[in-house]
Amino acid sequence: MSANHRQIQSLERAMHLLELIRAEGGRARLNDLAERSGLGKSTVHGLLDTLMSLGYVAREQRHYVLGLRLRQLAQPVHDTEQRLRQAFSPALRAFTELCGESCFLAVPGGTRAYLTLAALDGRGQPLQLPGDIRRDGLATSAIGKVLLAHDPHLARQMARSRPMPQVLEQELQQIGNQGFALDLGASRPDLHCVALPLRLRGQVVAALGAGGPAERLPPPVMRRLAGQAMRSLFDLVKC
Repeated sequence: MSANHRQIQSLERAMHLLELIRAEGGRARLNDLAERSGLGKSTVHGLLDTLMSLGYVAREQRHYVLGLRLRQLAQPVHDTEQRLRQAFSPALRAFTELCGESCFLAVPGGTRAYLTLAALDGRGQPLQLPGDIRRDGLATSAIGKVLLAHDPHLARQMARSRPMPQVLEQELQQIGNQGFALDLGASRPDLHCVALPLRLRGQVVAALGAGGPAERLPPPVMRRLAGQAMRSLFDLVKC
């Protein structure tokens, strides 16, 4: 639970339950939800009853399933996602051809994570994403840092929810100046990543990221790739 007292615990828990149901393929038992959420069964049952009364969850025998009302709620989000994919697919493909590594198109997903919308392997073939859409930390990943560095509002939101280390603030300032971010083994010791911001009508709304083995992507190589991408993909990354 965040240290920000303005965040409502019951709302956070309810949204987490929806995410858990989605991760289970859209249906889950009460006991499984309680175990995975770390909450008591009575608490989970109460939250699910509230979500059922609002139409966001339904009951099918012993399983709780996502309610049809979520479809109405999510339609505008789906449309936005499709527009972003369409706008930045050429940039994703061109970045993959330049790097020869797995590349990702990602957007902010709150102050704790980003969401990956599309991914290609080093040969340009689509990578299968998990059903719940892959989520990764903002403050530790190259994609997350490039989003924070180019979105002051997002950075302020995160700082209000938890203290931001001074070293991270300095790194974000540097990323904002140079235009790209690096991740040197933050998520896995042998994995290096580089990321660039993507703009729509002048505002950073997404990011491109490339990741691969540290031996193939040492810092000098990633800096060279970032510089090449910012020059050669200028029109594609500034829609």
